[in-house]
Amino acid sequence: MGVSRRQKLIWLVLAALGVGSTAPETVGADVRRLASSLQEQSEPPYRGADKSSQVENFALRDHQGNARELYRQTTARAVVLIFTITGCPIVQKSIPKLKALRDEFGPKGVVFWLINSNPQDDTAAIREEARDFGIHLPILLDHSQLVARSLGATRTAEAVCIEPKSWTVFYRGAIDDRLGYGAERPKAGHAYLENALKSFLAGKTIAPARTEVKGCRIQFERPAEKKRTETAPN
Repeated sequence: MGVSRRQKLIWLVLAALGVGSTAPETVGADVRRLASSLQEQSEPPYRGADKSSQVENFALRDHQGNARELYRQTTARAVVLIFTITGCPIVQKSIPKLKALRDEFGPKGVVFWLINSNPQDDTAAIREEARDFGIHLPILLDHSQLVARSLGATRTAEAVCIEPKSWTVFYRGAIDDRLGYGAERPKAGHAYLENALKSFLAGKTIAPARTEVKGCRIQFERPAEKKRTETAPN
């Protein structure tokens, strides 16, 4: 019995997703080759804003009370957002690296912002951690979690690099591979964020443009549970 076009499409989708191994011979070698090609070339789904979509504007106050708006960074060559919450050891241990990156790329026009998207972290606690760990970067208060939701961020220590000319993402992922869950290397084997910034500023292809993030989970409140909202600064 022959195979209908619908059955062929089903086998094609299943093969591309890696569900099931081999389609029947009646599906045809051309369909199986296409399915194999799709499976090899497909990338993991990109959470939140992808590389081709424009990042939405946002305006937040930082832990010092200063107004920060994304779309006002028009003179910057790049804007780097790093998600955080207080008490996350991976972020705390990444601070020296972030300082070094800020010192290296800040003079080249790269803006670095930390984004705290935990509604339970009050400003006093954020300021205390900034003081204790010598965090001399703006920590933007995303207590409404609108920025994290818009970008699809779910873990801390995730860097999102944005090009101000188009407001699109050119790198998203880990700072490097030195820190993990209960593991710590003496030295990073892959300086993902640093290499992405170097390649971007040099006009070169960024590879990889996405990497896996290991960080503390950002706990999202359901809309009915929100007790406070943010007003964008003037």
